[in-house]
Amino acid sequence: MRQKEIPKYIDTIPKSDKLRRLVWQIMSYVLFKPFSLPFFRAWRIAVLRFFGAKLHKTCNVYASVYIPSPWNLEMGEQSTLGPEVKLHLGKTVIGRKVLVSQRTYLCSATHQIDSLNTPLVIGAIYLQDFAWIAAETFIMSGVTVGEGAVVGARAAVFKDVTPWTVIGGNPAKLIKKRAIRNINL
Repeated sequence: MRQKEIPKYIDTIPKSDKLRRLVWQIMSYVLFKPFSLPFFRAWRIAVLRFFGAKLHKTCNVYASVYIPSPWNLEMGEQSTLGPEVKLHLGKTVIGRKVLVSQRTYLCSATHQIDSLNTPLVIGAIYLQDFAWIAAETFIMSGVTVGEGAVVGARAAVFKDVTPWTVIGGNPAKLIKKRAIRNINL
């Protein structure tokens, strides 16, 4: 029986983007990652802004966060990317007062599975105001986490999350509605 020929992979990422990411990666090891103390929060924000991120001055990005393309990151006021959070190549838009807890993976790119070449498909993730993404969560490209939603620890999210709900599990499912009883602003 003769085997089918395996098609050659077609790389859809422009060389200019790869070069830009390489420059950022090198510079991040010099200007971003070594400055891990809380005192350097404003410095880390300034470095990310220099490389194209749109960040509010009150947001917080830990030095251990993996950001391959800072120009694809937007964050609102008082939002945090916690320790060892990983972003992907696509756009990540984070609203106001959003907490993304440690070791979460925001996977804003995927591969087209209806092709043997499985070319890269770059998408976006949207985390709306007051959302909380608990530790070690996986969120897939194309997902919007609604306002005030809570995604439980280690959840795997492949579909949009309804505002003001609590979800968890793999795949993530509704646990309950989120009710706010005490607003301390």
